[in-house]
Amino acid sequence: MVSNSFDVKPIAGALGAEIHGIDLSKTLDDVTFGRIHQALLDHCVIFFRDQEITPDQQLEFATRWGDVHFHPHIKGLPERPEVFEIVKDKDDVHTLGGDWHTDQMFTETPVRATMLYAKEVPPQGGDTLFANAYLAYETLSDGMKDMLDGLFTYNTYNMNKRRAAAMQVNDIEEKPVEAEHPLIRTHAETGRKAVYISYAGITRNIVGMTEAESAPILEYLRGHMTRPEFTCRFRWEEGSLAMWDNRCVQHLAINDYHGHRRVMHRITVAGERTH
Repeated sequence: MVSNSFDVKPIAGALGAEIHGIDLSKTLDDVTFGRIHQALLDHCVIFFRDQEITPDQQLEFATRWGDVHFHPHIKGLPERPEVFEIVKDKDDVHTLGGDWHTDQMFTETPVRATMLYAKEVPPQGGDTLFANAYLAYETLSDGMKDMLDGLFTYNTYNMNKRRAAAMQVNDIEEKPVEAEHPLIRTHAETGRKAVYISYAGITRNIVGMTEAESAPILEYLRGHMTRPEFTCRFRWEEGSLAMWDNRCVQHLAINDYHGHRRVMHRITVAGERTH
């Protein structure tokens, strides 16, 4: 067990912090892990630089946070199915995660946290944006809060195989996955409220309303949540690892590096039911 003295340095006013002085190839003692856990709760997304870790070491760190959440349709690595590899080759047009979203909220027990490790990155581009869903809720008017509290959304998923061409799909016929979640979610650990939605292809409508009736409300919230002052931007380097809390964060992968290859290893941590 290794104890580390480390620094937490915020990267933006809204959310996000880099953690320096941690070697994730080592097993962390409970005190050190507890401080990292608190940093995630405080900053919503945390970043580590210059890590050299194997899939097994990434998995060891991930399982300190909870059980692995397996994607319903995408296979992991043959030797380590808990880790799945996201590859965008130099000629690929589409990218996985190219819309503002929170991971796998189409499942009944959605993802608590996502851990993404950079194996290969382009010389420039390929950054990821993150948005603070706490601030999105807290800056709404009292009237809007009153209207939204108690509402649920209907969420479903169908694999867009063009976006995941380099990934292995579990079943060709693909059965839709669907779930309902509170539109305003209370975080299980912090007790703070957050707007909890994904892009239009996932969050289809407010329960009890049609898609057409829901669209103005959901589109307003999507635009409000991703205002620049509620976001941060992370530039990847080889060996960088990011971990974010999907209960209070949305993210978007920027597709601006055509002609270059990008390879990432992702693990998602299972969360709790929302209601």
